[in-house]
Amino acid sequence: MLNFQVTGITLLLILSSFSSAWGQSEPVTKNDSRKPMCEPIARVLDGDTRLVAGSEVCKGEYLRAANGGTVEIFCYVDGNILHLKSGVINQQCSQTSSSQAQVCNRENRFNCFTTKGPNENTNRPTLITPYSASILNPRPTLSWNPVSNAIGYVVQIEGTGVDWSKEVNSTSLPYPQEQPAMQPGSIYQVNVLAKMVEQKFIPSSSILMVAPPQKEQQIRAIIERIKSLNLHPDELAVDINRVYKEKKLLTEAIEVLQERVKAKTQNPAIYRTLGDRYLDVGLLEQGIRAYRMAIKYAKARNNLNELARAQVGLELSHQSQLPTRINPAQK
Repeated sequence: MLNFQVTGITLLLILSSFSSAWGQSEPVTKNDSRKPMCEPIARVLDGDTRLVAGSEVCKGEYLRAANGGTVEIFCYVDGNILHLKSGVINQQCSQTSSSQAQVCNRENRFNCFTTKGPNENTNRPTLITPYSASILNPRPTLSWNPVSNAIGYVVQIEGTGVDWSKEVNSTSLPYPQEQPAMQPGSIYQVNVLAKMVEQKFIPSSSILMVAPPQKEQQIRAIIERIKSLNLHPDELAVDINRVYKEKKLLTEAIEVLQERVKAKTQNPAIYRTLGDRYLDVGLLEQGIRAYRMAIKYAKARNNLNELARAQVGLELSHQSQLPTRINPAQK
């Protein structure tokens, strides 16, 4: 176990230097010879007379709209597309992001993360996928923690138009095609029961909600606009992750980053961002592995920015694994 020596104050100072765009990719290379050392907070989509489409914009940078019009930008902090007049880009895209990994520190870490996996409870079939409660796919693959000595599992889903159960011997279940799909905008209860000997069951319950059609259409439109820039696949994945993250669709954010890992990218930003998302959903072991890969590739590329971010994430992951100390006042 890593011996954590960074104080909460030191950690916050590190985060304040590097976390304003916690999900950022490496400096943009698409038609951008400036390569500024800054905190990118947005990407230009169209309409700037000085910056080409695809360029990243720093906090405090000046936008120059053509012919008195507006500059179209993708704002990292909220995952939206904005149209701004000429002027300094500051307040519009510089608010603090909602990423858990930015605000957790040594003192409050146990309030920040709801951990999943073996470190939470090996005797409870906690749902792992979908990674988050809000999802786009109405027929997701369900997976959960294995339970020691379980002889099988029973999966149940109940909600609007859906009421089924299925017994399986593995720890995953693709949504049965013969069952009706979950409906957009509706909330569903997912129960996983570990079947033990003597007809005993160890239950775990979760909630899923499929995003409403209007939200899905809005997200699709933003992603298609970003895709039109023809960015490098790694940059595109990080930007799409930003959209999903800010719309609370962490399952989709993780999946788009996992695709780049499967493609064997060596970009540390992909692994560090994936570590951030794993940390957001409480998958600490997966986060640790992702951060270690980010550190490896950041050192190979001498990318000090990503190296610092990955090291902070790794420290947070290790600290979140430590047992909670009991407050004497609560005894």
